[in-house]
Amino acid sequence: MALRYTSAPAIPTDFRQVAESVLGPVDWIDEHSGYCACPGAHRHTTPSRERDCRVYLDADNGHAPTVHCFHDSCQEEVAAANFALRSTLGKVAVQAGDHHEFVRRQNGFDSGTDPFETFLKACFEADDILSLAPGTLPDGETRPIPEHGGINVFTRDQWLEKVSAKGGIERLFSTRHGLYIRINPVTPKSNGSDKDVTAFRHTLIESDRIPKAEQERILRDSGLPIAALIDSGGHSIHAWVRVEANSRDEYHARRERLWQSLPEGFVIDSQNRNPSRFSRCPGGRRGDAVQKLLAVNLGPPSFEAWEREGDGLGLAEPLRVSQLGDYDTTNDPNNVLGNRWLCRGGSLVIVGQSGIGKSSFSMQLAVMWALGLPVFNIRPVRPLKSLIIQAENDIGDLAEMYQGVRIGMGLNDSHRPLLEENIIFYRDTIHSGADFAKTVDVLIQRHKPDLVWGDPLLNYIGDDASQQKVISEFCGRQLNPISERTGIIWCFMHHTGKPPSDSKARSHWTGSDYAYSGLGSSALTNWAREVAVLMRAKTPDGQPPTFRFELCKRRRRAGMMDTQGNASEAIFVRHGQTGICWQQCPEPKQEESTGKYTIGGKSPRGGRPKSLETPITEFEHMEQLTREQEADLSAKYAISASTLRRRWREHQLGQGGQQ
Repeated sequence: MALRYTSAPAIPTDFRQVAESVLGPVDWIDEHSGYCACPGAHRHTTPSRERDCRVYLDADNGHAPTVHCFHDSCQEEVAAANFALRSTLGKVAVQAGDHHEFVRRQNGFDSGTDPFETFLKACFEADDILSLAPGTLPDGETRPIPEHGGINVFTRDQWLEKVSAKGGIERLFSTRHGLYIRINPVTPKSNGSDKDVTAFRHTLIESDRIPKAEQERILRDSGLPIAALIDSGGHSIHAWVRVEANSRDEYHARRERLWQSLPEGFVIDSQNRNPSRFSRCPGGRRGDAVQKLLAVNLGPPSFEAWEREGDGLGLAEPLRVSQLGDYDTTNDPNNVLGNRWLCRGGSLVIVGQSGIGKSSFSMQLAVMWALGLPVFNIRPVRPLKSLIIQAENDIGDLAEMYQGVRIGMGLNDSHRPLLEENIIFYRDTIHSGADFAKTVDVLIQRHKPDLVWGDPLLNYIGDDASQQKVISEFCGRQLNPISERTGIIWCFMHHTGKPPSDSKARSHWTGSDYAYSGLGSSALTNWAREVAVLMRAKTPDGQPPTFRFELCKRRRRAGMMDTQGNASEAIFVRHGQTGICWQQCPEPKQEESTGKYTIGGKSPRGGRPKSLETPITEFEHMEQLTREQEADLSAKYAISASTLRRRWREHQLGQGGQQ
């Protein structure tokens, strides 16, 4: 893509028009960001997607506008695009002047006006009592604090008169330890505590756990009803967000909903819960830095408007029948694997017994799909990037599995560059529950994967998996928002529970029944878009261990076939002969029974004729039948526990024993 080093329009509408003059058409998703064609798309080593490359416009806010592409192979062209974009925007800003409309559109105010006055008028009514306090640095401390509970006497307009008379807020308060202001008005001559708040108008949202530029971008893109955005002069951005509550209880309920709407990677300072919280005030000095007003009136004009737009509920845009009728399901852009077997935002849980090789199975899926190749005829629409987070295997275990797949699947050095780009491993043994979700969210933003693997699931739930509320909280409230926002597919490896004592207890189960064989609440099965079960199959003596891999929910959409080429929802697989990998095999054939019915004979206890049964020789050396022996012999002779007990009683009768 050739960059357009052209002069921008003499009177541009806003920065977006200038950006398009450099980058070409941009699909804008809000005032400040959108998707464009990557300037280095011709260098991509994997297929390009519509949303691979994004442009961020945060001009006049202390950090540069940026073009970012998730591919690594186009870095040189992206760097050139960033230079051209920033250079053109800078020239236009100089030509237009600070009072130009495009600056006003970015920040909600004319940068030629007094920021302190702009801030107060955006956040307070004329007769509100404001609480301001200069900062102080107590002896032995490293962080300044408000000097007192605040000057809680003057109205908004009285403060503006005082500042005007002094020639600016910095002359009224000369402290270099910052200036503080409470986020809501208070009663006059009060202490400024929560009980003194007269209007529950704003809540303060702040995070200093991620870079400040990233904080500002997330807040601007959040769609929250932000009354003011302030650079604290330190490590954080302060957002005054409208809650407009009628009571303290409603204030906290609305504040919680606003917090939950932000990405998990935006770690909110939980100390900012109370409605009388102090915030940094624009115009104050903090050492050599200035507490700066960045923007006012971003997003919807009120909390109620935010709710009406759907953001308050955390829901996407509603769908209409006309959209469903016109949707081309044969060319679904959200399809990732098979025939819409798994789509963007989906979830897969693979259930299997302990120790059978679930981790190596997932390794094989990730490796082959990273190359865009099918596994057991399940085809990806393109090479898929996998982020693998696991807690069970060290580097040696992972190396053995990867090398086994590479050898068993016949891969060579030509495949290595694509695998290097498309598979990332993390060992995580410390995060679970909400901490796991937040950690993964950061990794997703960093690596932009298609599939996120968690192995094993029980390590990361962080609570009792048998409880429905635990699964609903973890999967529904913590994982779903991430996959909905990013389009990743969750892939979890999960264990079965203990086997039943009756070896024939599952003999009549269907694929739908096996979907519930994972340990814990059935809510997990209901949440997952697909549940696949990998179970040991019964084989004749002398045959190698064989496993049945069955898809339980979306089944034939995956595209699997048996060894005869027939579409199938279940196949049989074995461990490969070379390396740690899995290979498809025919269904094991059971030996035909040679039992025959006796002619006119009856069992020792009467009833219908019995078949000639294989003698259970172990009975000859047993004095009693224990539970453990019952389970072992039932499995060995492929009979139910009740049949085994009957045979034991018959043996005792035949030996003259007592029941």
